[in-house]
Order: sequence, then C-alpha cells, then structure tokens
Amino acid sequence: MSNSKTVKPVGIRFKNWIRSMWTEIRHRVTWPRPRELMKSGVTIIAFVAFWAIYIGAWDYLFAAALKWLIS
Repeated sequence: MSNSKTVKPVGIRFKNWIRSMWTEIRHRVTWPRPRELMKSGVTIIAFVAFWAIYIGAWDYLFAAALKWLIS
C-alpha cells in the first residue's frame, strides 16, 4: 500500500485560498484609522522629500565639481 494523499484540483485549491485570504483580511487585519493613515502619509512624504533634496544637493555638488575639473 502506498502512503499517498489525494490532491485536490487546482481550481478548488485556488478557491479555498481566496476564501481563506478574504476571511483573514476581514477578521484578522487591523486597518488604520483615517487619522493614523494621514499621519503615516505625511511622515512618508516628508521622508521622501528630505531624501530627494539631500540626494539632489549632492548630485548638484558633484556635477558642479566635475564641471569645474573638466573646464
């Protein structure tokens, strides 16, 4: 006798996976409140803006230095 498990068809497995995922999203995930979402969004935008300015400044300085060295 072999010790093999019966394998469900792919369509049924996919349907069960979608159903379990949907259940988890509806019942187990803690969604942020609008105020928390706004705070997080502002923090992310400020972080990205800071790094864009920082990297842009260094890029400008290196470009100016390279231009000065070449001329």
